[in-house]
Amino acid sequence: MPSPHLVLLGGGHATLPTLARAHEWTAAGIDVTLVDPQQHLYYSGMVPEYLGGVYAEDEMRIDLARMAHTAGVTYIQARAETIDPTAQTVATEAEGDLPYDVLSIDVGSANPAVPAPAIATKPIARIRTLATQVQRTIDVPGAELRLIVVGGGAAGTEVALNVTGRFVGTGRRGDLDLTVIERNDRLLPGFPSGMRADATARLRRRGAKVKTGTTVTAVEPCGDGTRTVRTDTAPDATADAVLWATGTVGPPLLHGSPLPTNDQGFLCTHRSLQVQAHPRIFAAGDCAAIDDLDLAKVGVHAVKQGPLLRTNLDRTLRALSDTKAVPQPRDLKTFRPYPLTPLILSTGTSDGLWTAGPLWAVHPWLLRLKHWVDRRWIRPYAPTQWGDASWRDFLGAESATSPGRVG
Repeated sequence: MPSPHLVLLGGGHATLPTLARAHEWTAAGIDVTLVDPQQHLYYSGMVPEYLGGVYAEDEMRIDLARMAHTAGVTYIQARAETIDPTAQTVATEAEGDLPYDVLSIDVGSANPAVPAPAIATKPIARIRTLATQVQRTIDVPGAELRLIVVGGGAAGTEVALNVTGRFVGTGRRGDLDLTVIERNDRLLPGFPSGMRADATARLRRRGAKVKTGTTVTAVEPCGDGTRTVRTDTAPDATADAVLWATGTVGPPLLHGSPLPTNDQGFLCTHRSLQVQAHPRIFAAGDCAAIDDLDLAKVGVHAVKQGPLLRTNLDRTLRALSDTKAVPQPRDLKTFRPYPLTPLILSTGTSDGLWTAGPLWAVHPWLLRLKHWVDRRWIRPYAPTQWGDASWRDFLGAESATSPGRVG
């Protein structure tokens, strides 16, 4: 039997430890192929502050093609169309059927029912469209931006905080008309009440409008390039841009897939990250739903799954090479989530908002902690941008209200 072929379908956050050490397999004669339509992975933890002007685009993206080349991995820049677990193939739009012996799926999630005129937050790379509009407005004195953020969860709220902070910080508060629309009766549903109140108050002090208990029913393009937003409780609104941040569902690739999915379209996996009933297939990150775990679709879980995914892929490849058999579940590691999911939101100011379960806090040192965590995590995957950063850079206090470049 020839050496097994590992296909990495999607270069998401959980796949990076695998890609970074793939040279250990390729040097031993194992073929590894990465399939992803996007050359760059945009780190979700830095995206809101990218919109806030704290980070340049190249400071929060990872070059998957470069990582693949360094590790001796074949990179196919294409979109996967179907997965056939019986034939053990992945069909791509450019390369046809790609056979695999072991498959790792890390293709992220999608926003549900995104209207065509809106900008989706998933996949993350689409956020560049909004970044361009924000920058264009900032660059032109007197220019104005009408922005509606649909969804007042962690993603939508953090973006709103950073964009409003950026306009305040550049002395352009009056040139931004920002509205957050949330269908629940409060912003940040599911978070501690004090944290919700803090974020809401910050937005309102900056002139943002927060509409809760409101559902967007349609987003329609206008002939002048603007959008009309219709809701169930308020008059129609006109916007230059609409950001759609309304939760997540499984990506289109998994719709109608022969692989097991739950009601939201996420792949059903064991705690080993193996897809149920398919021990040669692993899934991690936002596209996966793990046995008996109701995990929020936040990056901290994908990051924590990364080393475990790499270990279990390694054990599977070694077993196939040595015994020609897939390893037993007892031979694989199991995922153990955080007891309380930690999360730090940037606020557009020098403060960070931290939460873990029912606990929350706000303090400038929490923003420094967030920067240290984010920059320390991305450094090995983006050495050109972060390799020379000092510990002072890692604990920087830059914010949207006082942007300062790092590195």
